[in-house]
Amino acid sequence: MGVGFEFATGWDIYQLKPGVNVPAQGFRTEADLKQYTTGFPKAAVVKGGFGWQMTVDGTEIEYVVDAVDESQAGENQLVGIMGDLNKFVTMMNQRNSQSFLTAADFPAGTFKAPKDRFVIFIKSDLRFKDIDAIPQVTGGVRLGRIRKLWRLLSDPNSEAAKQFFSEKPGGTPIYSPLVKRVLIDWQQIQDSRWPAHKPSAALRGLVTLIATYLQRGYSPNQDGVGAVKYLFFIMSRTSFSGLFKELPMEEQNHYKSAKDDWVNFLCVDVMSKLPGMPGTGVDPKGKVLERRITDRGNLKNSVELPIVREDWLKGMLDGRDLLSAAEHPLGGLDNATWEDSNAELGHRLRGLAGLGEKMDPLHYAGKPNKAAILEFRARQAALEYKHWPDYAFRMHKFFTEINEGDRHGVIDLDASGL
Repeated sequence: MGVGFEFATGWDIYQLKPGVNVPAQGFRTEADLKQYTTGFPKAAVVKGGFGWQMTVDGTEIEYVVDAVDESQAGENQLVGIMGDLNKFVTMMNQRNSQSFLTAADFPAGTFKAPKDRFVIFIKSDLRFKDIDAIPQVTGGVRLGRIRKLWRLLSDPNSEAAKQFFSEKPGGTPIYSPLVKRVLIDWQQIQDSRWPAHKPSAALRGLVTLIATYLQRGYSPNQDGVGAVKYLFFIMSRTSFSGLFKELPMEEQNHYKSAKDDWVNFLCVDVMSKLPGMPGTGVDPKGKVLERRITDRGNLKNSVELPIVREDWLKGMLDGRDLLSAAEHPLGGLDNATWEDSNAELGHRLRGLAGLGEKMDPLHYAGKPNKAAILEFRARQAALEYKHWPDYAFRMHKFFTEINEGDRHGVIDLDASGL
């Protein structure tokens, strides 16, 4: 896997309806779009380059950069990828003065049939403006380094927090305090039913990630949220069952034979110590997601997803992650519970544990190791396309150092030169 990137541009793209061609007079109004076009399937690929793809997210053009290894070889590969992407986006940017673009507006052969049947719509506020994007990064983090990363992101003055969490200038930080809530002293991460055991660094990291999820899903008032993935501004693409398998065998074997103890450890021993949580912890019989899902305001009656904390926690010991689309396939009798009412978006649990038990292979101390694949979803500052390569290089270096650097050293993201 490695470190990968997504750059969502704000330019919209639609496909021509079957049997319909571009009108002779071209496209002049948004009404023309509705008459001649329809939306692309989710994650449709319109154009591929060297290590990158021009895809469709909803109706938005998004450039997706292949993940590269956290290594010198990966960095060298990233140089080539970002150079090729920059060349293509520069060409796109030269056409930012038009409201509507079709394949005919680009050099011959730029888009191959049948993927040349599209219309790009540039809204008025983006016209004559250099292409920019809200970047998103996905990277591997070893379980033993989760807490180190969380400590860094909990400090709003760190360069990493400034980049990952683009807060309102001069405003009160939002995301850093949320990360800090789950950073209890590691000595307090203690199983009351296994008092003689000193949790491994990997277990402490996994517990911290699970606590982040439980804390974000906790809502006694059942407040609404537009989509499940909006809750998880740091989202594990690796299933929690896959993460559990990275614990030392002693810990795996113990909890597999004492599932109730595992539930008590997380729901009571850990959650009771988090600020803002009940002193008795959270109810194992309660829902993982107490927040009600509104499908981005599309629902008159919001939906509650019936995944119980106890079931989720025990499931990960048995090779299952109930908080994933894979565990609740669409098309069944319970389809209305799981399918987003925005048809183009698919499953309400989309993205969560989307890579199954896949982990990021890397090296630590000269030996093969594995890392959780995490997607950092909080809104970052928009970057003009010419700055995307610098962003990618800084992020790649950051994740490499988080995983391989001195355990006790201070690791932060390089300050941007912008």
